[in-house]
Amino acid sequence: MYLQKSELTHATVHSRTVISHLKKQHAELKKYKSDFNIERIGHFRFYSGIVIGIGYSIILTYLFQMLSKTNNITIALNDGNWNNLINSKLDFYYTSFFGLLSVSLGFCFTTYLWMSKPNSGKRNETRKLRFGHTNSIFIFGVIMLVLTRFFTIYMGFNYDGFYLDLKEYFGFIAFLLPLFIFLYCWSLISKIYQSKKVLLISLLIFGILGLTLSGIKT
Repeated sequence: MYLQKSELTHATVHSRTVISHLKKQHAELKKYKSDFNIERIGHFRFYSGIVIGIGYSIILTYLFQMLSKTNNITIALNDGNWNNLINSKLDFYYTSFFGLLSVSLGFCFTTYLWMSKPNSGKRNETRKLRFGHTNSIFIFGVIMLVLTRFFTIYMGFNYDGFYLDLKEYFGFIAFLLPLFIFLYCWSLISKIYQSKKVLLISLLIFGILGLTLSGIKT
């Protein structure tokens, strides 16, 4: 009985030691990461990144909406009536999807500029900056490549009379794509900065800006 109590006491002390060690490591990790602030990023990089990101978001919104209307080209070619192509309007599903997608892709450029600091003074942090700097623009290129390929298939099927409908086939699952891109960029930022609070605020801005851009009609 005494031996069992001794083993139990030893196990309790060991578990407390492990918990204390984990808490210490967590505290050290917090100290290791800098707080997300404008001074650390640089005023010019921070504000220019936001402006350029919003600019690209607006441009991409127009681009996606205009390209989405090309499914009516085949109908116009067959009927000879181009009014449907010119006057066609997208419903809220497509405008909101393209708006959020454009914001997430625009945020890739924002992240690219935020991570463009040449040297942070810490070797490990500089390495993470280079990683985030490269991968933010890489994910933009990959997504655009996939979208270009999808558009090619989309046009090919519609030309042959097999109409593909993003809303019908994917529904609201498609909205996970812009959310993934946005959170991926923030994962690159969070490797360097403590950004939980800023992330929550930016998610709200992401939704508001995406819905605002959905009001753009081409």
